Amino acid sequence: MHISALVVVNVFLAIGAFAGQDVICQGLKTQDNGCIRYTRGFDVTGVVTEVDLTFPQVKDECDCIQECLKRSGTCANYVWKFSTPQSVQSGHRTCTLYSNFNLPAGVVVEFALNSSSNMNINADQIIAMGNNPQVGALVPQAFKDANINTTPDPDAVSGPVWSLANGQVQC
Repeated sequence: MHISALVVVNVFLAIGAFAGQDVICQGLKTQDNGCIRYTRGFDVTGVVTEVDLTFPQVKDECDCIQECLKRSGTCANYVWKFSTPQSVQSGHRTCTLYSNFNLPAGVVVEFALNSSSNMNINADQIIAMGNNPQVGALVPQAFKDANINTTPDPDAVSGPVWSLANGQVQC
């Protein structure tokens, strides 16, 4: 009986590795039946393959994550935040999906946007947004004021969506 209890405790401890994080979006078809790998109040996303989704297509953070899950071939992370003064005025956060994360401050990557090897990188959008080269920086904070730069938004959420080789998904 002690061995069974020990096994149960060890399994609970393994599951509780992210005990500081509540499971969000319970019921999503992921390894954890929801997401436990995320950050609140910050935008960990990068700039490649940007897909912007708005209300009413995406109503909450769970819809945002589901949109990333539907695009497993091009989406590796998401952010649910106010991204423009118009989104703040409407009261509806936007969902932005990306294939890469924010680069560390000491890293700069320049893409050969005209290369025939590129697939699904939204080169025109990268150029239009001035994101080539992609310059690393500290992970930016999310805000909820009209200027998107003063009042922190603790309800913004961003994080990874990893499609694993075994067919499962983690987020």
